[in-house]
Amino acid sequence: MTALSYLNASYTVFTYAARRYAGISAVPPPPPAISIELSSRCNLACPECVAGAGMLVRRNDYISADLAGEIAMQLRGHLLSAWLSFQGEPLLHPDFFRIAGFFRGMNPVIATNGHYLDRDNCIGLADSPLKKIIISYDGVTPEAYMLYRRGGDHALVTEGITRLAATIRERHSKLKIVIQFLLHRGNEHEAKAAAAFARSVGAHFRIKTMQVLDPARADRWMPSDPRRSRYTASGQSWTNVASPIRGCTRMWSSAVITADADVVPCCFDKNAKHVMGNFGNMEFIDIWRNEKYRSFRNMVMKDRRLVDICSDCPQGRNLFFSR
Repeated sequence: MTALSYLNASYTVFTYAARRYAGISAVPPPPPAISIELSSRCNLACPECVAGAGMLVRRNDYISADLAGEIAMQLRGHLLSAWLSFQGEPLLHPDFFRIAGFFRGMNPVIATNGHYLDRDNCIGLADSPLKKIIISYDGVTPEAYMLYRRGGDHALVTEGITRLAATIRERHSKLKIVIQFLLHRGNEHEAKAAAAFARSVGAHFRIKTMQVLDPARADRWMPSDPRRSRYTASGQSWTNVASPIRGCTRMWSSAVITADADVVPCCFDKNAKHVMGNFGNMEFIDIWRNEKYRSFRNMVMKDRRLVDICSDCPQGRNLFFSR
């Protein structure tokens, strides 16, 4: 990170506030955060995940390593955060460590299901420029874990987390491990034990609220504590907890680049319905400032209810809890 990246982030806040509160349209600077889908492929079949449920209509693919390098080059000096994950499992990418190296100094982060933490990968991760690795771990018993992580191997993930933590200590790495517990009705009784496991290996711990593909059929997953749900009971069904009607900082502060090199406005556009341009044939800044993106931002600012991908967005609500 550089002084320019902090200045860029400050100006991003200014341009959003000017548009949101004064109605003044200003050309946004390059975003201070980016998400890059290294892989849209996954080894699991999680039932409420678009990729896991087989509902991804995009190609199952890996992003080109050269293209990822071009993204890093064009955004170097602007980024405060580079999230090297979207819908798939990033550690499946055959050039993962080469790509991670492109984002040195940009606070790269990955989210993984934890099935590829063998000895070689643990060494590579500990020595990489990654600042944080978020590992899904939804139960301390196979029974609770497998309710959602279908096709997964609880023992393999537990062993991998323990191995990675030990490797980080051995190599004096600054890589931060975050154990992420996706809370639902079938595993909520194991949250405290999962937190204890995280502490035992020196990892951070957080609980994530659950998103479902169809809120009307959310009953089987919703936890007993409504404060830890993105949905509220509505008769015999469930609906999204209301979020602000106007505005969204993400439209000014971040973007997602899919494995197909499509640029989409946020992580809730999982099937790339709103493609602003393709990085394979356009410079990122030209996409970021084009008329299509400007019109989309204006629509979100006017009324988010007009935008389909905003319907399940928990903007303005807590998604994570520490315990």
